[in-house]
Amino acid sequence: MSLRILGGSAKGRSLKVPDSARPSGARVRKSLFDLLAARAPTGTFVDLHGGSGAIGLEAASRGYAVTLIEQDTRAVAALEANARALNLRVRIVRGESQKLLARLGRFDIVFSDPPYQADLPALTTQLLGSDVVAAGGLLICQHPDRLSLPEHPGYSREVREYGSNSLTLYQREAQADTVENA
Repeated sequence: MSLRILGGSAKGRSLKVPDSARPSGARVRKSLFDLLAARAPTGTFVDLHGGSGAIGLEAASRGYAVTLIEQDTRAVAALEANARALNLRVRIVRGESQKLLARLGRFDIVFSDPPYQADLPALTTQLLGSDVVAAGGLLICQHPDRLSLPEHPGYSREVREYGSNSLTLYQREAQADTVENA
């Protein structure tokens, strides 16, 4: 299977997709990056389930500082080869994203679309309760349209539907600095 980068410095270039990956379709990717262009056109970006690189390498092509997390060895090799072939600078971390959360740092944009059957509401709650989303940042979860993800204190939530896929966007409140007078 082959995919193409939709925009940025590597626009039109192909990605080699490992058999283990389930890449996001072009319609969802285009919609996602149209949303980001309006809301967060620059910044740090982590794809918690790197897979084919369709999302993370697209983000790198568009100028984001990207980290890709992937646990499958074949997918890691494909991500590294694709990044080299496209001349895109990305940080690739091998491992399970949920176990790495405490060590990842904070990101302006966190993308989650696990390729396996997971308890997506529980995973989303874990991500929202972690410190991986920077103040004012976005957590974007791609999931089947029949699934509803939870609300969470400190975040606004918005759902966009694209056929059988949905994107649930969580915007973290910007933490205002307050000065208390004694």
